Amino acid sequence: MIQKRPFLILLAALIVIAILMTYYLSSKGSNAPQLLLATASRKGIKLVVNTNGIIEPADRTEIYAPIDGFLKTIPHREGMDIPQGQLLMRLESEPIRTALAEARAALLDAKRQAQVVVAGPAKEEVSALDASIAEQTMRLNQIRKDLVIEESLLAKGATSRAAVENLQKERDLIELNTEALKQKRQHLMTRYSPQEKEWEQDKVRELSKQVDVLEEQLQMESIRAPKGGFLYSLPVKQGSYVSKGQLLAQIYRPGKLLLRAYVDEPDLGRIEKGQSTIIEWDGMPNQQWTGAVDKLATQVVALDNRSVGYVLCTIDGGPSGLIPNLNVRVEITTAVRTDALVVPRGAVFNYEGKPAVLIKEGIRTTIKPVETGLFTPEEIEILRGIDAGSSVVLNHAEVRAYVSH
Repeated sequence: MIQKRPFLILLAALIVIAILMTYYLSSKGSNAPQLLLATASRKGIKLVVNTNGIIEPADRTEIYAPIDGFLKTIPHREGMDIPQGQLLMRLESEPIRTALAEARAALLDAKRQAQVVVAGPAKEEVSALDASIAEQTMRLNQIRKDLVIEESLLAKGATSRAAVENLQKERDLIELNTEALKQKRQHLMTRYSPQEKEWEQDKVRELSKQVDVLEEQLQMESIRAPKGGFLYSLPVKQGSYVSKGQLLAQIYRPGKLLLRAYVDEPDLGRIEKGQSTIIEWDGMPNQQWTGAVDKLATQVVALDNRSVGYVLCTIDGGPSGLIPNLNVRVEITTAVRTDALVVPRGAVFNYEGKPAVLIKEGIRTTIKPVETGLFTPEEIEILRGIDAGSSVVLNHAEVRAYVSH
Protein backbone atom coordinates (compact mmCIF):
# COMPACT_ATOMS: atom_id res chain seq x y z
CA MET A 1 0.00 0.00 0.00
CA ILE A 2 2.86 2.28 0.86
CA GLN A 3 4.50 1.50 -2.53
CA LYS A 4 1.40 2.49 -4.51
CA ARG A 5 1.07 5.94 -2.93
CA PRO A 6 3.89 7.69 -4.88
CA PHE A 7 2.49 6.32 -8.12
CA LEU A 8 -0.98 7.66 -7.37
CA ILE A 9 0.45 11.04 -6.43
CA LEU A 10 2.36 11.21 -9.74
CA LEU A 11 -0.71 10.15 -11.67
CA ALA A 12 -2.81 12.81 -9.97
CA ALA A 13 -0.20 15.44 -10.77
CA LEU A 14 -0.13 14.46 -14.45
CA ILE A 15 -3.92 14.67 -14.61
CA VAL A 16 -3.89 18.17 -13.10
CA ILE A 17 -1.16 19.27 -15.58
CA ALA A 18 -3.17 17.85 -18.48
CA ILE A 19 -6.27 19.69 -17.35
CA LEU A 20 -4.34 22.95 -17.00
CA MET A 21 -2.70 22.51 -20.43
CA THR A 22 -6.06 21.78 -22.04
CA TYR A 23 -7.55 24.88 -20.45
CA TYR A 24 -4.59 26.98 -21.54
CA LEU A 25 -4.67 25.76 -25.11
CA SER A 26 -8.43 26.09 -25.36
CA SER A 27 -8.32 29.61 -23.98
CA LYS A 28 -5.49 30.57 -26.35
CA GLY A 29 -7.27 29.02 -29.32
CA SER A 30 -10.34 31.07 -28.68
CA ASN A 31 -8.27 34.26 -29.22
CA ALA A 32 -6.65 33.10 -32.48
CA PRO A 33 -7.98 34.97 -35.60
CA GLN A 34 -10.09 32.97 -37.99
CA LEU A 35 -8.41 32.60 -41.38
CA LEU A 36 -9.96 34.41 -44.33
CA LEU A 37 -8.99 32.34 -47.33
CA ALA A 38 -9.10 32.63 -51.11
CA THR A 39 -7.98 30.17 -53.76
CA ALA A 40 -5.36 30.96 -56.38
CA SER A 41 -7.03 30.19 -59.70
CA ARG A 42 -6.40 30.53 -63.40
CA LYS A 43 -8.57 33.00 -65.30
CA GLY A 44 -8.42 35.88 -67.70
CA ILE A 45 -7.20 39.24 -66.43
CA LYS A 46 -7.01 42.58 -68.23
CA LEU A 47 -5.78 46.06 -67.45
CA VAL A 48 -7.95 48.94 -68.53
CA VAL A 49 -7.95 52.72 -68.50
CA ASN A 50 -11.38 54.12 -67.76
CA THR A 51 -12.02 57.68 -68.84
CA ASN A 52 -14.39 59.80 -70.89
CA GLY A 53 -14.35 61.29 -74.36
CA ILE A 54 -16.34 62.93 -77.11
CA ILE A 55 -17.63 61.63 -80.44
CA GLU A 56 -16.34 63.48 -83.49
CA PRO A 57 -16.90 63.06 -87.25
CA ALA A 58 -14.00 61.61 -89.22
CA ASP A 59 -14.86 63.67 -92.31
CA ARG A 60 -15.19 67.21 -91.08
CA THR A 61 -14.31 70.71 -92.17
CA GLU A 62 -13.25 73.40 -89.73
CA ILE A 63 -13.82 77.06 -90.56
CA TYR A 64 -11.51 79.66 -88.99
CA ALA A 65 -11.76 83.43 -88.90
CA PRO A 66 -9.76 84.86 -91.85
CA ILE A 67 -9.61 88.35 -90.30
CA ASP A 68 -10.27 90.15 -87.03
CA GLY A 69 -13.74 91.59 -86.64
CA PHE A 70 -17.21 91.48 -85.13
CA LEU A 71 -19.69 88.77 -86.11
CA LYS A 72 -22.40 90.81 -87.79
CA THR A 73 -24.79 88.00 -88.77
CA ILE A 74 -25.03 84.22 -88.27
CA PRO A 75 -28.04 83.03 -90.30
CA HIS A 76 -27.76 79.33 -89.35
CA ARG A 77 -28.05 77.11 -86.27
CA GLU A 78 -26.25 73.95 -85.21
CA GLY A 79 -27.67 70.84 -86.86
CA MET A 80 -28.71 72.56 -90.11
CA ASP A 81 -27.77 71.07 -93.46
CA ILE A 82 -25.50 73.56 -95.25
CA PRO A 83 -24.86 73.33 -99.01
CA GLN A 84 -21.42 74.11 -100.39
CA GLY A 85 -20.91 77.84 -100.97
CA GLN A 86 -23.70 78.85 -98.59
CA LEU A 87 -23.11 82.00 -96.55
CA LEU A 88 -22.27 80.84 -93.01
CA MET A 89 -21.71 84.18 -91.33
CA ARG A 90 -20.69 87.73 -92.03
CA LEU A 91 -17.93 89.62 -90.27
CA GLU A 92 -17.44 93.35 -90.08
CA SER A 93 -13.91 94.72 -89.76
CA GLU A 94 -13.83 98.49 -89.29
CA PRO A 95 -9.99 98.67 -89.33
CA ILE A 96 -9.89 97.04 -92.78
CA ARG A 97 -12.60 99.34 -94.12
CA THR A 98 -10.74 102.39 -92.80
CA ALA A 99 -7.40 101.18 -94.14
CA LEU A 100 -8.96 100.51 -97.57
CA ALA A 101 -10.42 104.02 -97.77
CA GLU A 102 -7.07 105.54 -96.87
CA ALA A 103 -5.20 103.34 -99.36
CA ARG A 104 -7.59 104.25 -102.17
CA ALA A 105 -7.14 107.98 -101.45
CA ALA A 106 -3.36 107.60 -101.38
CA LEU A 107 -3.45 105.69 -104.68
CA LEU A 108 -5.49 108.42 -106.35
CA ASP A 109 -3.00 111.09 -105.23
CA ALA A 110 -0.09 108.95 -106.39
CA LYS A 111 -1.66 108.49 -109.83
CA ARG A 112 -2.14 112.23 -110.18
CA GLN A 113 1.47 112.89 -109.24
CA ALA A 114 2.74 110.17 -111.54
CA GLN A 115 0.72 111.60 -114.40
CA VAL A 116 2.61 114.87 -114.06
CA VAL A 117 5.99 113.21 -113.62
CA VAL A 118 5.72 110.46 -116.22
CA ALA A 119 3.52 111.99 -118.90
CA GLY A 120 4.97 115.50 -118.56
CA PRO A 121 3.21 118.83 -118.04
CA ALA A 122 -0.38 119.45 -118.98
CA LYS A 123 -1.14 120.40 -122.61
CA GLU A 124 -2.62 123.71 -121.58
CA GLU A 125 0.55 124.71 -119.77
CA VAL A 126 2.76 123.85 -122.77
CA SER A 127 0.36 125.52 -125.23
CA ALA A 128 0.40 128.75 -123.24
CA LEU A 129 4.19 128.82 -123.33
CA ASP A 130 4.27 128.04 -127.06
CA ALA A 131 1.83 130.89 -127.71
CA SER A 132 3.96 133.32 -125.71
CA ILE A 133 7.09 132.23 -127.54
CA ALA A 134 5.39 132.63 -130.94
CA GLU A 135 4.13 136.07 -129.99
CA GLN A 136 7.58 137.21 -128.86
CA THR A 137 9.15 135.76 -132.02
CA MET A 138 6.74 137.73 -134.21
CA ARG A 139 7.45 140.92 -132.31
CA LEU A 140 11.19 140.27 -132.58
CA ASN A 141 11.00 139.76 -136.34
CA GLN A 142 9.03 142.95 -136.73
CA ILE A 143 11.46 144.94 -134.56
CA ARG A 144 14.37 143.65 -136.57
CA LYS A 145 12.74 144.80 -139.80
CA ASP A 146 11.97 148.21 -138.31
CA LEU A 147 15.56 148.49 -137.08
CA VAL A 148 16.96 147.84 -140.57
CA ILE A 149 14.80 150.62 -141.97
CA GLU A 150 15.75 153.06 -139.19
CA GLU A 151 19.45 152.32 -139.59
CA SER A 152 19.12 153.02 -143.35
CA LEU A 153 17.37 156.31 -142.64
CA LEU A 154 20.04 157.22 -140.07
CA ALA A 155 22.70 156.73 -142.71
CA LYS A 156 20.86 159.22 -144.95
CA GLY A 157 20.39 161.59 -142.06
CA ALA A 158 16.62 161.09 -142.23
CA THR A 159 16.20 159.94 -138.56
CA SER A 160 17.84 160.44 -135.24
CA ARG A 161 20.30 158.07 -133.52
CA ALA A 162 18.05 158.01 -130.45
CA ALA A 163 15.27 156.40 -132.49
CA VAL A 164 17.66 153.69 -133.68
CA GLU A 165 18.98 153.05 -130.19
CA ASN A 166 15.42 152.74 -128.81
CA LEU A 167 14.63 150.07 -131.40
CA GLN A 168 17.89 148.28 -130.57
CA LYS A 169 16.98 148.23 -126.84
CA GLU A 170 13.48 146.94 -127.60
CA ARG A 171 14.98 144.22 -129.83
CA ASP A 172 17.41 143.13 -127.11
CA LEU A 173 14.63 142.96 -124.50
CA ILE A 174 12.37 140.84 -126.73
CA GLU A 175 15.29 138.51 -127.49
CA LEU A 176 15.87 138.05 -123.74
CA ASN A 177 12.16 137.38 -123.08
CA THR A 178 11.96 134.91 -125.95
CA GLU A 179 15.02 133.02 -124.72
CA ALA A 180 13.64 132.94 -121.19
CA LEU A 181 10.35 131.48 -122.44
CA LYS A 182 12.19 128.84 -124.45
CA GLN A 183 14.29 127.87 -121.42
CA LYS A 184 11.15 127.68 -119.30
CA ARG A 185 9.56 125.34 -121.82
CA GLN A 186 12.69 123.21 -121.97
CA HIS A 187 12.81 122.97 -118.16
CA LEU A 188 9.11 122.07 -118.05
CA MET A 189 9.56 119.25 -120.52
CA THR A 190 12.66 117.83 -118.79
CA ARG A 191 11.77 118.63 -115.16
CA TYR A 192 11.83 114.94 -113.94
CA SER A 193 14.61 112.42 -114.51
CA PRO A 194 13.95 108.82 -115.67
CA GLN A 195 14.75 107.62 -112.13
CA GLU A 196 12.15 109.98 -110.64
CA LYS A 197 9.59 108.72 -113.13
CA GLU A 198 10.37 105.12 -112.14
CA TRP A 199 9.98 106.02 -108.46
CA GLU A 200 6.54 107.45 -109.07
CA GLN A 201 5.47 104.40 -111.06
CA ASP A 202 6.73 102.08 -108.29
CA LYS A 203 4.75 104.08 -105.77
CA VAL A 204 1.58 103.63 -107.81
CA ARG A 205 2.19 99.89 -108.20
CA GLU A 206 2.82 99.41 -104.45
CA LEU A 207 -0.31 101.32 -103.47
CA SER A 208 -2.31 99.33 -106.02
CA LYS A 209 -1.15 96.10 -104.36
CA GLN A 210 -2.18 97.41 -100.95
CA VAL A 211 -5.62 98.26 -102.25
CA ASP A 212 -5.96 94.79 -103.84
CA VAL A 213 -4.95 93.06 -100.59
CA LEU A 214 -7.37 95.13 -98.52
CA GLU A 215 -10.18 94.53 -101.01
CA GLU A 216 -9.53 90.78 -100.75
CA GLN A 217 -9.60 91.02 -96.97
CA LEU A 218 -12.85 92.94 -97.14
CA GLN A 219 -14.35 90.15 -99.25
CA MET A 220 -13.39 87.76 -96.42
CA GLU A 221 -16.07 89.41 -94.30
CA SER A 222 -18.46 87.01 -96.03
CA ILE A 223 -17.62 83.47 -94.87
CA ARG A 224 -19.03 80.64 -96.98
CA ALA A 225 -19.13 76.88 -96.52
CA PRO A 226 -16.16 75.28 -98.32
CA LYS A 227 -18.01 71.93 -98.31
CA GLY A 228 -21.58 70.81 -97.86
CA GLY A 229 -22.70 69.01 -94.72
CA PHE A 230 -24.26 69.41 -91.30
CA LEU A 231 -23.27 72.35 -89.12
CA TYR A 232 -22.47 70.42 -85.94
CA SER A 233 -20.39 72.96 -84.02
CA LEU A 234 -20.92 76.72 -83.76
CA PRO A 235 -18.83 77.96 -80.82
CA VAL A 236 -19.33 81.69 -81.51
CA LYS A 237 -22.25 84.07 -81.09
CA GLN A 238 -23.58 86.94 -83.14
CA GLY A 239 -22.12 90.27 -82.08
CA SER A 240 -18.98 88.76 -80.54
CA TYR A 241 -15.47 89.79 -81.54
CA VAL A 242 -13.29 87.12 -83.14
CA SER A 243 -9.58 87.07 -83.90
CA LYS A 244 -7.91 85.82 -87.05
CA GLY A 245 -7.42 82.05 -86.79
CA GLN A 246 -10.21 81.52 -84.24
CA LEU A 247 -12.46 78.49 -84.80
CA LEU A 248 -15.87 79.66 -86.04
CA ALA A 249 -17.70 76.50 -87.10
CA GLN A 250 -17.37 72.82 -87.96
CA ILE A 251 -19.23 71.02 -90.74
CA TYR A 252 -19.36 67.26 -91.14
CA ARG A 253 -20.68 64.84 -93.71
CA PRO A 254 -22.56 61.92 -92.13
CA GLY A 255 -20.67 58.65 -92.13
CA LYS A 256 -17.62 57.49 -90.26
CA LEU A 257 -17.15 58.72 -86.68
CA LEU A 258 -14.18 58.73 -84.35
CA LEU A 259 -13.64 59.08 -80.61
CA ARG A 260 -11.46 61.66 -78.89
CA ALA A 261 -10.62 60.07 -75.52
CA TYR A 262 -9.41 62.28 -72.67
CA VAL A 263 -6.66 60.16 -71.07
CA ASP A 264 -5.19 61.43 -67.80
CA GLU A 265 -1.47 62.15 -67.88
CA PRO A 266 -0.39 59.25 -65.57
CA ASP A 267 -2.14 56.73 -67.86
CA LEU A 268 -0.71 57.99 -71.17
CA GLY A 269 2.39 55.80 -70.91
CA ARG A 270 0.20 52.67 -71.03
CA ILE A 271 -1.62 53.65 -74.22
CA GLU A 272 -0.47 52.09 -77.50
CA LYS A 273 -1.81 52.13 -81.02
CA GLY A 274 -4.18 49.25 -81.76
CA GLN A 275 -5.43 48.74 -78.20
CA SER A 276 -9.12 47.87 -78.11
CA THR A 277 -11.75 50.24 -76.74
CA ILE A 278 -15.30 49.93 -75.48
CA ILE A 279 -17.62 52.94 -75.68
CA GLU A 280 -20.77 53.48 -73.64
CA TRP A 281 -23.30 56.30 -73.71
CA ASP A 282 -25.85 57.09 -71.01
CA GLY A 283 -28.47 57.77 -73.66
CA MET A 284 -28.36 54.09 -74.73
CA PRO A 285 -27.31 52.27 -71.53
CA ASN A 286 -27.78 48.74 -72.91
CA GLN A 287 -25.52 49.18 -75.92
CA GLN A 288 -21.77 49.20 -76.39
CA TRP A 289 -19.58 50.18 -79.32
CA THR A 290 -16.07 48.87 -79.98
CA GLY A 291 -13.04 50.42 -81.58
CA ALA A 292 -9.27 50.77 -81.33
CA VAL A 293 -6.63 53.37 -80.50
CA ASP A 294 -5.56 55.04 -83.75
CA LYS A 295 -3.43 58.07 -82.81
CA LEU A 296 -1.56 58.67 -79.58
CA ALA A 297 -1.60 61.97 -77.74
CA THR A 298 0.95 64.53 -78.94
CA GLN A 299 0.74 66.88 -75.96
CA VAL A 300 -0.83 67.30 -72.55
CA VAL A 301 -3.49 69.99 -72.14
CA ALA A 302 -5.57 71.32 -69.27
CA LEU A 303 -9.15 70.06 -69.18
CA ASP A 304 -11.14 71.47 -66.26
CA ASN A 305 -9.03 70.37 -63.26
CA ARG A 306 -7.28 67.56 -65.16
CA SER A 307 -4.16 67.22 -67.28
CA VAL A 308 -5.03 64.99 -70.22
CA GLY A 309 -3.82 63.88 -73.63
CA TYR A 310 -6.17 63.58 -76.60
CA VAL A 311 -6.12 59.98 -77.86
CA LEU A 312 -7.99 59.43 -81.14
CA CYS A 313 -9.77 56.11 -81.57
CA THR A 314 -11.59 54.52 -84.47
CA ILE A 315 -15.12 53.16 -84.02
CA ASP A 316 -15.99 49.86 -85.68
CA GLY A 317 -18.68 49.68 -88.34
CA GLY A 318 -21.39 52.26 -88.81
CA PRO A 319 -22.02 53.20 -85.18
CA SER A 320 -25.75 53.84 -85.31
CA GLY A 321 -26.97 55.89 -82.38
CA LEU A 322 -23.78 57.89 -82.01
CA ILE A 323 -23.62 61.45 -83.31
CA PRO A 324 -20.98 64.18 -83.05
CA ASN A 325 -20.50 66.00 -79.75
CA LEU A 326 -21.83 63.16 -77.57
CA ASN A 327 -19.99 62.75 -74.27
CA VAL A 328 -19.28 59.07 -73.69
CA ARG A 329 -17.50 56.73 -71.30
CA VAL A 330 -14.45 54.90 -72.61
CA GLU A 331 -12.62 51.75 -71.54
CA ILE A 332 -9.21 51.20 -73.16
CA THR A 333 -7.71 47.73 -72.66
CA THR A 334 -3.97 48.16 -72.18
CA ALA A 335 -2.96 44.52 -71.37
CA VAL A 336 -4.62 41.06 -71.37
CA ARG A 337 -3.73 37.61 -69.99
CA THR A 338 -6.13 34.84 -70.98
CA ASP A 339 -4.80 32.16 -68.59
CA ALA A 340 -3.25 33.95 -65.65
CA LEU A 341 -2.83 32.63 -62.12
CA VAL A 342 -4.52 35.29 -60.00
CA VAL A 343 -5.24 35.95 -56.35
CA PRO A 344 -7.09 38.81 -54.68
CA ARG A 345 -4.87 41.86 -54.55
CA GLY A 346 -5.23 42.00 -50.76
CA ALA A 347 -3.48 38.63 -50.43
CA VAL A 348 -0.11 40.03 -51.52
CA PHE A 349 2.06 41.90 -49.04
CA ASN A 350 5.63 43.11 -48.78
CA TYR A 351 7.96 40.70 -47.04
CA GLU A 352 11.62 41.64 -46.63
CA GLY A 353 11.36 44.03 -49.57
CA LYS A 354 9.68 41.55 -51.93
CA PRO A 355 6.07 40.55 -52.66
CA ALA A 356 4.81 37.48 -50.80
CA VAL A 357 1.64 35.64 -49.83
CA LEU A 358 0.65 33.67 -46.75
CA ILE A 359 -0.73 30.24 -47.71
CA LYS A 360 -2.47 27.59 -45.61
CA GLU A 361 -0.95 24.11 -45.87
CA GLY A 362 -2.90 21.69 -43.69
CA ILE A 363 -2.93 23.17 -40.18
CA ARG A 364 0.09 25.37 -40.88
CA THR A 365 0.46 28.80 -42.55
CA THR A 366 3.58 29.55 -44.57
CA ILE A 367 4.97 32.73 -46.12
CA LYS A 368 5.76 32.27 -49.84
CA PRO A 369 7.70 34.88 -51.83
CA VAL A 370 6.09 35.40 -55.24
CA GLU A 371 6.72 37.19 -58.54
CA THR A 372 3.79 39.32 -59.67
CA GLY A 373 2.59 40.41 -63.11
CA LEU A 374 -0.48 42.36 -64.11
CA PHE A 375 -2.72 43.82 -61.46
CA THR A 376 -6.11 45.42 -61.28
CA PRO A 377 -7.76 47.16 -58.33
CA GLU A 378 -9.18 43.75 -57.30
CA GLU A 379 -6.74 41.07 -58.49
CA ILE A 380 -3.05 40.48 -59.10
CA GLU A 381 -1.31 38.01 -61.37
CA ILE A 382 1.19 35.56 -59.80
CA LEU A 383 3.93 34.53 -62.21
CA ARG A 384 5.99 32.34 -59.83
CA GLY A 385 5.92 31.17 -56.22
CA ILE A 386 2.64 29.27 -55.77
CA ASP A 387 0.46 26.90 -57.78
CA ALA A 388 -3.18 27.00 -58.83
CA GLY A 389 -5.42 25.79 -56.01
CA SER A 390 -3.24 27.20 -53.24
CA SER A 391 -5.21 28.70 -50.35
CA VAL A 392 -3.99 32.24 -49.69
CA VAL A 393 -4.74 34.12 -46.50
CA LEU A 394 -6.41 37.48 -46.96
CA ASN A 395 -6.09 38.68 -43.34
CA HIS A 396 -2.36 37.92 -43.36
CA ALA A 397 -1.43 40.95 -41.27
CA GLU A 398 -3.69 39.85 -38.43
CA VAL A 399 -2.50 36.22 -38.59
CA ARG A 400 1.18 37.12 -38.72
CA ALA A 401 0.80 39.49 -35.78
CA TYR A 402 -0.91 36.74 -33.72
CA VAL A 403 1.72 34.13 -34.57
CA SER A 404 4.61 36.45 -33.70
CA HIS A 405 2.86 37.36 -30.43
